[in-house]
Amino acid sequence: MKYSASLDNTTKIITTAITILFAGILIYELQTFTRGEQTGLIITSAILAITYGSAYAYRPTGYTITEHELIIHRPINTVRYAREKLESVQVIEKKDLQFTIRTFGVGGLWGYYGYFYNSVYGRMVWFITRRDHLVLIKTANKKTILLSPDDIDSFTNELSPVARVIN
Repeated sequence: MKYSASLDNTTKIITTAITILFAGILIYELQTFTRGEQTGLIITSAILAITYGSAYAYRPTGYTITEHELIIHRPINTVRYAREKLESVQVIEKKDLQFTIRTFGVGGLWGYYGYFYNSVYGRMVWFITRRDHLVLIKTANKKTILLSPDDIDSFTNELSPVARVIN
């Protein structure tokens, strides 16, 4: 079954603010740079385009649970986990992630995804678009994955025949 992953208000605000900031930087540079300074404009434009484009391309867009896999959909590079490798599924709250450190990832532009560290859960891989619908999954190879399906109950119930559900 396919599960949607919608953006929360904080993510929408951060994404809108960064979009406006990037557009403002480019407009400002277009208006102020002279012909001799076009190299700076090109470099800045390339950096902003790569940053924004990468964030957009690797953002989670939804999840699918099949008979054999948990699939995390992204515009580029769909991520797949074998269901038999999933050990546990746990619904957690935003407060459980206090003092989490982003080690390599995105924190608000189109979602929260990449590598994070928390003293309680250790190293984690996040594929979330909101911070109020959180499902923590542990795999057999000690990987911790954080997802944010809109319909948490159906999502955890569908995974429960394979992975044990922790309340």
